[in-house]
Amino acid sequence: MTTRREFITGCGKVITGVAVSGLLLPVLQGCVPTSLPLTPLPPSPPVGPDGRVIVDISDLNSGNPIKVVPGLYGSDGLPILITRISDTDFRALSSYCPHAGCQVENSLQGTSIPCLCHNSLFALDGNVVQGPAVTSLKKYDATFEASSHTLHIKVA
Repeated sequence: MTTRREFITGCGKVITGVAVSGLLLPVLQGCVPTSLPLTPLPPSPPVGPDGRVIVDISDLNSGNPIKVVPGLYGSDGLPILITRISDTDFRALSSYCPHAGCQVENSLQGTSIPCLCHNSLFALDGNVVQGPAVTSLKKYDATFEASSHTLHIKVA
């Protein structure tokens, strides 16, 4: 059993500790270096008057059928995946997994796009290969331009 004096002394120590930490915390937060260089965001591809972004897809082939364009984000705020189905068939897909809202990978697991949160798999066209996802990846309106080997993606 503690005495009244020990109790009051203990309360005083707690109150002093709280007061000191309340004064010290802003000082410590002010010590965070502000001279560190900021990492610039990758430049966003320009959006044309028709709301489309033109993306060079000449680097996509049967051995490398998927890529993410730096700075190109969909309406869900996540990067847009560009996939090659064939020589003339390309897709622009959301990287938002419809099962639980995780971001799918921008690389392949075998021939499928994996979502590592719950092991869903998606085909290059965005369709579900393996659940638990039951809905395909969102597809953005995209038109292949063969002469320039570009994909015109409607993002706005």
